Amino acid sequence: MRAHFHKIYEQRNTMKDILDLYKGKEWHRIHDDKWSLGETYYHLYLLIKWFRRLNIFYLPISKIFLKNSNQIYLKNSHDIYSQYRKTHKKPMKAPFILIPPKNIERKISFNQLLLELNNETLLFEKMVAVYEENQAGQIKFPDPIAHYPNLIQSVDLIGIHENHHFQLYRTYA
Repeated sequence: MRAHFHKIYEQRNTMKDILDLYKGKEWHRIHDDKWSLGETYYHLYLLIKWFRRLNIFYLPISKIFLKNSNQIYLKNSHDIYSQYRKTHKKPMKAPFILIPPKNIERKISFNQLLLELNNETLLFEKMVAVYEENQAGQIKFPDPIAHYPNLIQSVDLIGIHENHHFQLYRTYA
């Protein structure tokens, strides 16, 4: 999982060139029907925050059902966001708990948001670091859209999700 977290941090680091382009305009929507850069980052923050909170309960319960086995498990996930767009000819809708609230820019500065996103990611990384790879490979999530990913794949999927949004912003810039 360490490699997937490293990829997430690397992707965020490479987004700094886009952030520089939008300095002072992070909350401005380029298109009326698309989120601003700030709203996009808030969406990413909400995803990691709620996934971490879910796992405060889910991981200890799922650990009870782990077996000492050498079963084969996947370590990577595929891009369900691109696949969804190809199949349905429209982008995937975010669940309501991951949609940034209206006027969020009045409640948090963009720099504070970046800090909060990184803090949530570090907290989640520490939470899952206690699991050995074979344990993380056995912990499955009941997410049919993502093909029931294991914990390792879920971390990879977070990176894929962030990259999906970063690529969209690169096309806007």
